[in-house]
Amino acid sequence: MLTSKQVYVRLMEDKDVPYKVKWINNAEFRHTLNFDYPLSEVSTRKWLQNVAGNPSRKDFIVCDIETDKPIGYCGLIGIDIKNGKAESYMGIGDLSYQGKGIGYEIRKIMLDYAFLELNLNKVYAYVWKENAPMISLNKKVGFEIEGLLRQDILSHGEKRDRYIMGILRADYIN
Repeated sequence: MLTSKQVYVRLMEDKDVPYKVKWINNAEFRHTLNFDYPLSEVSTRKWLQNVAGNPSRKDFIVCDIETDKPIGYCGLIGIDIKNGKAESYMGIGDLSYQGKGIGYEIRKIMLDYAFLELNLNKVYAYVWKENAPMISLNKKVGFEIEGLLRQDILSHGEKRDRYIMGILRADYIN
């Protein structure tokens, strides 16, 4: 278990599937995400079973440290040990927990895990150009915009521009 002041993260389990499905199927939450929806519990359980043992990814559930209530998810995908890099993702699905500094804590937990536990050199994230809160959060923990991917992904019926943002181990640890 990885912890911070307000939350802890643990590997995602079958019991967490209903939470993830509820969050992704919530239109207010998913508008910045690139998920095929609606999600079902059956397909999400199959997905989890397929990825749970995959060494190139770690999928976590974020829980309130006081209540143990699942409130979001995060993880690293495309973990590339040879080249020392991985993509990071996160979401606070329980909207009542947004705006309380928890996103910052989640990012810090993931960066500590990536750099101190996995000994990676770089963590990167793709962020929709219009997602100002996530861009701001990433900058706050040290990510830099490395480029703009124009009309990079079809999401919610539109071609969306995305930034690729990254942080290097040396910049994070120093």
